[in-house]
Amino acid sequence: MKSVALPTLFMAAGFILTGCPSAKKGDSAEWHSKREGVKEVIIHELSDCDKLNPLTSTDASSTYVEYNIFMYLLDINKETLELNPSLAVARPVITPVTDGEFAGGLAISYEIRPEAVWDNGQPVTGHDVAFTFKAVKNPHVDCEHLRPYLDFIWHIEIDKDNPKKFTFYTKDVFFAAESHSAYQAPIIPEYVYDPDGLMRAFTLRELSDPLQAARLREHPKMMEFARNFNSEKYQRERGYVVGCGPYAFVSWTTGQRIILEKKKNWWGDQLAGTAVNFAAYPEKLIYEIINDRTTALAAMKDETIDISDALREKDFFDLRKNVDFTRMYHLFDPMQLAYTYIGLNMKHPILSDLNVRKALAHAVDRKQIIDVLVYGLGIPINGPFHPTKKYYNTELKGYAFDLQRAQQLLEEAGWKDTDGDGIRDKVINGKKYPLKLVFKYNAGNDTREKIGLFFKDNCRKIGVNIEVIAREWTVFLDEIKNHNFDLYCGAWIQDPTEDDPKQLWHTESYQGGSNYVGFGDAQTDLLIEAIRREIDEEKRNALYKQFQSAVEAQVPYIFLYSPNARIVMSKRFENAKAYTARPGYTERELIVRGTRNVARF
Repeated sequence: MKSVALPTLFMAAGFILTGCPSAKKGDSAEWHSKREGVKEVIIHELSDCDKLNPLTSTDASSTYVEYNIFMYLLDINKETLELNPSLAVARPVITPVTDGEFAGGLAISYEIRPEAVWDNGQPVTGHDVAFTFKAVKNPHVDCEHLRPYLDFIWHIEIDKDNPKKFTFYTKDVFFAAESHSAYQAPIIPEYVYDPDGLMRAFTLRELSDPLQAARLREHPKMMEFARNFNSEKYQRERGYVVGCGPYAFVSWTTGQRIILEKKKNWWGDQLAGTAVNFAAYPEKLIYEIINDRTTALAAMKDETIDISDALREKDFFDLRKNVDFTRMYHLFDPMQLAYTYIGLNMKHPILSDLNVRKALAHAVDRKQIIDVLVYGLGIPINGPFHPTKKYYNTELKGYAFDLQRAQQLLEEAGWKDTDGDGIRDKVINGKKYPLKLVFKYNAGNDTREKIGLFFKDNCRKIGVNIEVIAREWTVFLDEIKNHNFDLYCGAWIQDPTEDDPKQLWHTESYQGGSNYVGFGDAQTDLLIEAIRREIDEEKRNALYKQFQSAVEAQVPYIFLYSPNARIVMSKRFENAKAYTARPGYTERELIVRGTRNVARF
């Protein structure tokens, strides 16, 4: 699911659904709400979306909203964490290709559901799939983050007798062919996003071949399409944000709210009860953007928010014991497929020194962060894959909190306090520089702010001056993407599908991808490519572990912890539940108490 970067996990259902004790309090007999019977869901978002174009947006908030507007060929079943048919009738048939241009590659065949139609009544077909993938491969479209996930697909063949049937072809074997072909880019309608048919001038085959793509790069139609597609209207205007999912985009008031409404006679309603993908019960979804957590908590106590996953850890901890609050809300804390980290700009003049990066890693007290800041709702993590994955390298121990070792490393790197001001300095190219760095975080995220302040305090003890500064969310994202940072606190969300390291860690992903820190060299690139080609699970897992060791050795990130979610959900809903897969809930499946009798799964 695009690059909020994302084999099925081996978890028991009891491990997936984790409710804290307060979730058992307040049964339906004592439940009451002043919004009783209102068939809408109000979801708290801590930050605004960057865009609502599923190919160009990059932040998690956008993905969650878009999930209700657009559809993927396959979807993740939140209960089992397995891929299930969604827009497609079934999971694909994948066969090796033994002759012809794509010999040695794969044929991946899908069929789109016969019921599936766009809002104008036209059927969703393989031609829409071809258009979507061509849009991704247009080099001028702002989806650099998405391209690495789909570069293995070279060609699409659409059945002449039934255009709902189509087959992808690849040049090589790719271990994540199913999940990446079906669950990275939702299908978008050509008639909305390319009304003049500009991309019909090109084939997917041409855009996949580097030589032909280079020849077509400056083609007027290629550039005109990208200008239109990247324009503001296709990112946030009603009538231009359109998918075949159950909800229609209504409005977006920047910094305040986004509103979606359930479509009348949505085609998927006739499939309700056949799969969880087609549960869409609320008449309206409202995403309320409140970046002040105290204000958000007050709104919940006033029952003007139904769901939040962004309360402060202390507030969440305290609310478990608040009888009045637990009468109105469930509190769930399922494990998350995510991790929090500090990113280090490896191309920065100071941070390009490995010993400096190691010293900073030794200045982070992860136990303090987990115990004090997140109230134990998290586990330490030592690499870029989630600890529940089979290939997580358990032999990695991370960098222990050790200020003495940190000082030794800085001494070895030539950083000394020569003027007695408490800050180390060094002469570089004839000029003396103090060891000062800026730590950035997104405004309103108190946990990241406190991580920065804890880090600053520890660094002061070893002679490093850290300035902790906040940036408004969209500014923060822009600066990180453009490598305009020394250090930043971020988090990555992972899907339960196979991890593909290319988009985050390959050197090709430094410009336009998500390799913001500038990690990698020829050796790590080859390792990433070997992982992508290896279909033997045992051999691939060994490569994964080797790659994690390479990451740890270079310290591009200071890995902190994998958090538990902190989900607060109103007892207005008779089927309130929480999941491991982010965001930890599915708002469109919620049923307001007493409003209707529906098929249950």
